[in-house]
Amino acid sequence: MPSKSDTNVRSNRTGQCFMPLWVTAWAIIGSLICIWDATYVLTRPRSMANGDLFYIFFPYAKYITLDPLYGNLENAFVIAQSYMNYVELILTLFSVILYHIFGRRNLGCLVLLISSVMTWSKTVLYFTHDYFEQTLHPQKLPIEVETWEYLFLYILPNALWVVFPFACMWNIGGQIIRLLNSTNNKTKST
Repeated sequence: MPSKSDTNVRSNRTGQCFMPLWVTAWAIIGSLICIWDATYVLTRPRSMANGDLFYIFFPYAKYITLDPLYGNLENAFVIAQSYMNYVELILTLFSVILYHIFGRRNLGCLVLLISSVMTWSKTVLYFTHDYFEQTLHPQKLPIEVETWEYLFLYILPNALWVVFPFACMWNIGGQIIRLLNSTNNKTKST
């Protein structure tokens, strides 16, 4: 991964935004996981235990013991956030295509910034909703969940969708601000 100063120089020297390799990797890998996740939710109950698609989604049998919202077929919020997953991943993959295939570097970075803000915001909203949902509808889970399971199978994996989009926002957003300031300074001096 290039140093921060290397990224700054690259974006300012060329007048183009630079998408680091880790950002591209996150965009692609995160999108593939989101396709799987949203498809699980939107194909329920077929994707759940005893469904004909369960063989593709079998890890969710454990996950829904940690996140009961995923097991609730009537929860409109989970369904809506799954549709938003598709919107986000289309924008994210489109940003990678714009940047790497069509050479539209600034536009690719801008679209990635937008999708990163969407992903970060939706994930924070999901955590917030989950927190308040538990207090509004207290229920005993059918399976006792260990603290380590909750931490390592729910909190930490889902936190990646807060940390990486925020890091993308910080990196790409900072470059866009520097490019705009550079353009603004050139305009003032002419």
